[in-house]
Amino acid sequence: MVFNKNTLFIGRTIHHFEALPSTNAHAIDLLSKSKPSEGTVISASNQVEGRGQHGSTWETAANQNITLSVILYPNFLLPKHQFWLSQAIALAVRDFVVAILPHKNVFIKWPNDIYVEDKKIAGILIQNSINKSGIANTVVGIGLNVLQSSFNFQGRRQATSLFLEAEQPYNLDYLKYQLYWFLECRYLQLKANKIHQLQSDYMDVLYKYQTPHLYELANGEQFTGVIQGITPNGELVIKRGTEVLSFRIKEITFL
Repeated sequence: MVFNKNTLFIGRTIHHFEALPSTNAHAIDLLSKSKPSEGTVISASNQVEGRGQHGSTWETAANQNITLSVILYPNFLLPKHQFWLSQAIALAVRDFVVAILPHKNVFIKWPNDIYVEDKKIAGILIQNSINKSGIANTVVGIGLNVLQSSFNFQGRRQATSLFLEAEQPYNLDYLKYQLYWFLECRYLQLKANKIHQLQSDYMDVLYKYQTPHLYELANGEQFTGVIQGITPNGELVIKRGTEVLSFRIKEITFL
């Protein structure tokens, strides 16, 4: 695995910490006091209060995984198109994982978790700041399992890591720089308005797309449905019998 690709802006400025409660929270605090250059990275060897979508926790062992946040200024996007950014970032992280695990099936589980087969290897938390003119700034938080070999499973979710999948060690700093390159490629694709390509690529690797699968609603009701697509604002469209329904995050769970 040899990349050695240079980036134009992502990862050119890095603030690294041995420990932080949350790289996203630190990035947001930094933005409240200044305007860091686009692509500035906040990284931590140990993130003790990492979060996923809508407050879920992200378990990570110290000095074993990639935990970082990237500051972006996607003011070329309208607020109603926020999900395009989510798709681009998810594709970038998947591209990175595929480059390391070329013989594995790697998927994006809606909206932006990265799965190897049926196990989660990476999570993404995107926090946008919206003003009257559009998206003022974005903090992209990424947690990616690299060297961790055991996890405390909670509920039905299972996890994996690059080490568990490939059975070889990795240099975390080297991997981070390769991740920055993949992020920048997809972000520039988005900036160039290549939306149809991004959306097509996303659907090509969407976990359980057009495959019958068991789901659970927020009220505990379970049903078998088939993913039909994604709405323009990022809702998941599932066919349940003769009904076609759309769901927001946390309204539905994959079983």
